[in-house]
Amino acid sequence: MKILIACDKFRGSLTAAEANAAIADALAASALDASCLAIAIADGGEGTLAALEGPGSRRLETTVTGPYGKPLEVEWLYDEARRRGVIELAVAAGHGVAAEEGYDPDRASSVGVGELIRAALDEGAREVVIALGGSITVDGGAGALEALGGRFFDDKGAPLARPAGRGLADVARVDLSGLDARVRGLSIVLAADVDNPLIGPRGAARVFGPQKGVAAADIDDFDAALAAFDRAVAAARSADTLANHEFAGAAGGMMVGLSAIADTAARDGFQVVAEHHDLDAAMADVALVVTGEGSLDSQSLGGKGPVAIARAAAASGVPAIAFAGRLAVAAEDLRAHGIVAAFAIGRGPASLEEALAAGADGLHETARNAFDLIAAARRLS
Repeated sequence: MKILIACDKFRGSLTAAEANAAIADALAASALDASCLAIAIADGGEGTLAALEGPGSRRLETTVTGPYGKPLEVEWLYDEARRRGVIELAVAAGHGVAAEEGYDPDRASSVGVGELIRAALDEGAREVVIALGGSITVDGGAGALEALGGRFFDDKGAPLARPAGRGLADVARVDLSGLDARVRGLSIVLAADVDNPLIGPRGAARVFGPQKGVAAADIDDFDAALAAFDRAVAAARSADTLANHEFAGAAGGMMVGLSAIADTAARDGFQVVAEHHDLDAAMADVALVVTGEGSLDSQSLGGKGPVAIARAAAASGVPAIAFAGRLAVAAEDLRAHGIVAAFAIGRGPASLEEALAAGADGLHETARNAFDLIAAARRLS
């Protein structure tokens, strides 16, 4: 029997690779006679860097400008053979920064993302994959565009520096004449964990703005500002607007600014990871898929990593089981998406800090019990 172990991160407790290792160790210690293949997965959020890491890639560190102007030392990935850079937007403009500096959607800029694209160009990249999950910006990608040479002007011709939030409404003209010449022929792939359009009821401001500090009374103004900026960028690149484009609302409208830099396509983040690991071939060779993440909840059912891989397993006729630090979705809902059984890994009453610290031990013990149960069931059958 061969098992595919494919976890997402257990946020604040275990990386995807650490979770996979805990389960693999549990399998080796159990009564189940099985081999395993371990693959770290992600869905376009944090952890995508690790999920796309491979023998031909190396991690690099670059100092970039944070969303409020302070320098940040961040990691990104470069694959020499593929001439591909992989960037997680969250490290340059994510919630980790807000934990220290707070949320200010009228100031938070994606400039650091553009600086990471420039670093990838310095290495010779012809493709850049950007994982969009975890951003705190609502700047339409203006900061990233400015970092690569884009310039913004108001209706009187005065220059605007790092417009963001409601300030995007002041952008009357976008000048692309100063773009870094190396972006010609560059391909940008956006790995997204949501497929919302830029504006409207499911748009960036209305759905995601509140978690970035947008007050309920200001949502319409942010929505209108994104729409205005979209029109200005579309005019500059002589193209249609992206207002209703699938994925354009991800990460505060990053697709808008990035589309003015280079050829930009957005894709479901899990599918980007799945193709990297050739998961279809892996599914054909296993009898069981084991997955997991920190919280299995209603958001997971939208296609987050564990549910996405369970769906893929079901399509191949392979059952999937899942482990989670928090199990907050009905069993029948999980079964509808291919997860035949799910297990919470908590070992007893604990504070959040204690639960996070005990994640590896809890996952190991719970997985071992599950594997022992499968072994017993196989003997009975």
